[in-house]
Amino acid sequence: MEKMMDNLKDNRKFITYFNIVISLAMVVLTFNGSMENGWMTLANLVSWLGLVGTIGLAHAKTWNFPFNMTQNLFATIQAFRSALYGDMFMSAFYFLSNIFIGLPSWLGAKKDEGDDSSGDIKIVKTTNWRDIIIAVVVGGVVLGVISYWMGGQYIILDAFNNSTAIVAQVMQMRRNRNSWWLWGLTNVIGVIIWLGVGEPQMAVMYICFALNSVRGWVNWGLGQTDFEA
Repeated sequence: MEKMMDNLKDNRKFITYFNIVISLAMVVLTFNGSMENGWMTLANLVSWLGLVGTIGLAHAKTWNFPFNMTQNLFATIQAFRSALYGDMFMSAFYFLSNIFIGLPSWLGAKKDEGDDSSGDIKIVKTTNWRDIIIAVVVGGVVLGVISYWMGGQYIILDAFNNSTAIVAQVMQMRRNRNSWWLWGLTNVIGVIIWLGVGEPQMAVMYICFALNSVRGWVNWGLGQTDFEA
């Protein structure tokens, strides 16, 4: 796999086209979902903010933060209305982690690299998977208990999904490339949960996020993230 990534580093045109195709697919899916599920809804607002933010994130651009943080706030409200309390806590955690971990880490990485003009940041490629698994299990149990106590829906799936998401968020804020593996798993489960509670536009958003997880893993693995969107 890494050998393939090394070969792709020299094929800039292919990666640029790859990024354009993924971005267009995400836009088309979101637009079609909006046509089917309505434009003037909270779920639609959350999906479009998430679309822009995750595209920026896949390219490791610091401008992703205002879009993702705004999306986090509205997603917290949407999850509360749907009684997905694990998802609610997850979105609130996203917002706080962006403030206290993400921005300082990403801006600090730019400063350390001495780059004042580019939005690119240094990617970390090593991961302690034992600690990651332990964190996911512990987080899933804690979130499951809280969700059960609050009377939430899809408690097991919701707790596991958001435990992986919280761990992925911490990894991503620390610029760890392998966070995209956890995001992929989280996004697939997110599609199932949101379809189950009758919010198809939120499911569309997670389908787009799943596509973006593939793109993010590829881009961050190349060590170059300044390709066209």
